Amino acid sequence: MVTDEEWIKLTNHKKKEEVFQSIINTPEYTPLVKKDWYGHDFVYLKENKESIFWTDFQHIDEYPEYLSFFPAGQTSQQIRNITEFYHENSIAEDHEFIFLTREDIDGFVNHTVHLLCEIVSQRMNMGGCML
Repeated sequence: MVTDEEWIKLTNHKKKEEVFQSIINTPEYTPLVKKDWYGHDFVYLKENKESIFWTDFQHIDEYPEYLSFFPAGQTSQQIRNITEFYHENSIAEDHEFIFLTREDIDGFVNHTVHLLCEIVSQRMNMGGCML
């Protein structure tokens, strides 16, 4: 949930940039932005063959439902959907990232990891984040 909230903050901030003004409130907005969004995932996975996606995530067959409001098997199905998506799709080598840059994504990840670390540290009385 924290990651989702931070992502919404980033995308709302980005919408204020000039490059977004011509596509906001058009049918092209979501496909164009998601192409950059998922494109960064594809680049990362291509460049990081030892990432947890390749070493562990894609091999998960079953996963317990820890939240009672999810239907039985929903998390396992979502893991399969995500794995299939990243196996079956890609981004063109010459794709130009216009709406979400590598710096945007790196900044988002770094900020959100530190924020999550601080939250966990506080809740577990650990005396600070140790990243």
